[in-house]
Amino acid sequence: MLTHAAVIRNDHDVTAMIETERLILRPPTPDDAEPLMAVFGDPEAMRYIGHGGPRTLEQVRASLEKRLACLNDHGVTLWTVELKHPAPDEPPVIGDCGLLPVAWHGPEFELAYRYRKASWGHGYASEAARAAMHHAWGATDLAEVIGLAYTGNLASRRVLTKAGFEHRGTTDRYYDTTLEHFVAEHGPIDAPS
Repeated sequence: MLTHAAVIRNDHDVTAMIETERLILRPPTPDDAEPLMAVFGDPEAMRYIGHGGPRTLEQVRASLEKRLACLNDHGVTLWTVELKHPAPDEPPVIGDCGLLPVAWHGPEFELAYRYRKASWGHGYASEAARAAMHHAWGATDLAEVIGLAYTGNLASRRVLTKAGFEHRGTTDRYYDTTLEHFVAEHGPIDAPS
């Protein structure tokens, strides 16, 4: 089943933050562009995203505008992810996570996430992914969400599985390449911890 639009439920506040035990997922702002360059400007962090290369500050700013429009139109977006209690020398913004129309066009919605390297290996991606999915099921009428990962990106494949996605094999329908295809169908999901 393909989901062609996310309709916001009437009682949903699109400005709300999502909180977990260690993270805050909040609506993006234009001020997030520079902190997010720790992710988007890093070739290693971006190797499995899109064409596999770093982005410019202007590209990140344009992406933030799309995220805000997506939130207003659909009730979901790529949330800016912050640590609740960063170390004194650690920036609070660690990346982004959430739902967006595939390639910004849809019709399907996908779960996506990117994090700065210093945040890898701490379980933040899985924690944020579960929270974003929990929010999506409560805030929209989406029947399903897809997840896509390069075959070699084992960490991303684990995140999708931990977020309640079922592996459905490979597909070449998206992004002009062959990807691992995951699907989460609307249903109960553990509340974010």
